[in-house]
Amino acid sequence: MTKDLSKKSLFRLLDGFTSEREIKKYLQRFESDDFRFAVIKVGGAIVTDDLENLTDSISFLHEVGLCPIIIHGCGPKLTSTLNEKNIEFEFIDGIRVTNEDVLDEAIKAFKDTNNLIVNALNKKNVQAIGYADGYFDCELLDKKYGYVGEIKGLNIQEIKNSINNNKIPVIASLGALGSNQIVNINADIAVLELAKIVQPDKVIFLTATGGVLDENNKIISNISIKDDFDNLINKDWLHSGMKLKIEQIKILLENLPSDSSCSITSPIDLPKELFSDSGKGTLVKKGHQIHTFEYVSEDYSNTIKSILENSFNGKVSNQYMNSIHDKKLFISSCKRAIILLDNHKNVPYMDKFAVTPNARGEGLGNSIWKKMIKENSKVFWRSRHGNDINGFYKQISDGFHKTDKWNIFWIGVKNSDEIIECINYADSKEVSISYE
Repeated sequence: MTKDLSKKSLFRLLDGFTSEREIKKYLQRFESDDFRFAVIKVGGAIVTDDLENLTDSISFLHEVGLCPIIIHGCGPKLTSTLNEKNIEFEFIDGIRVTNEDVLDEAIKAFKDTNNLIVNALNKKNVQAIGYADGYFDCELLDKKYGYVGEIKGLNIQEIKNSINNNKIPVIASLGALGSNQIVNINADIAVLELAKIVQPDKVIFLTATGGVLDENNKIISNISIKDDFDNLINKDWLHSGMKLKIEQIKILLENLPSDSSCSITSPIDLPKELFSDSGKGTLVKKGHQIHTFEYVSEDYSNTIKSILENSFNGKVSNQYMNSIHDKKLFISSCKRAIILLDNHKNVPYMDKFAVTPNARGEGLGNSIWKKMIKENSKVFWRSRHGNDINGFYKQISDGFHKTDKWNIFWIGVKNSDEIIECINYADSKEVSISYE
């Protein structure tokens, strides 16, 4: 199948969930990554319970010209085997103590799992190459853990060669002491060390839950380490396993470029998470620096105009640009997102909320929104009928009113007279962006 035909298949697969424009945007971005496209961590339970969806999603990526690096564990399979054979084992500090008996079974389990993934991909006409003989160069971590390795290096050229030959690397989290002794490695630690070297655009954790779940068992779509980590990590409803994963992701992102991100999703939803702004899972980013100004200086006028016209794909009127200097400005340090506020009778009116197309799907809009809400207990705004973001607005607002041209939303406005005043003000505002 040619890449062009495969891309058309991708458009059909995601039709109704995302737009062709979004798909093309992400394809262009990922195609430019070379071998740095993505590191995908596959838990052992996924291989056991969801191999078909895993290989379907990976094969689809391969068909459109993308080669991720797959790294896998085999924890559930190993635990089951050890229990069946009455081999005693224990965990210290979350690490499986690995004596000779445990190591022998671990090597078998890793090789079986690696072969299973590689063979399943090959059956779907995806060339994959397995690394199950101790890919990572290691030293012993600590005698108390037995044959558990601390990663000291890896041969990245092997990975590059595989991807250059259009073969997907499938790596077992095993290491080697010199040329002989194989050692066990915690898979999440292996992901961290691999990502430090590769510096991928994306690191993806495939799980059965498909993301981080909130207290109502709903997937949290975006997490900003900068804005959300301290609050989230102390929540009683966040179970220990996911808490550990988020802590590991925080360390991981600290070692990656600022535009890299981590996603937690399910195998079946992997294409939706990768190729849409809304995603299908939990996107975790370092976070964004948001600056606040009580008024708009002349220095920001051209930047604001560019963001607005790029975001809304229209032309901002000169009259509007002449009126912005008294507005309160929230702007990201990367200059790809803004919020402009007016103050109408002591209730802030969100005059503009704009995120440039190339920044959508990164959590930037979520970060600037949270910053604005944190500083304003009351706010109201309007949005055109048919705006893609109206669903989000309805979900987070305290109320909304529909007029002939606008949906008008508010947060924190309780008094009925004040609500009517807000509706009338928003409905009467002049249109400031023209579409030709």
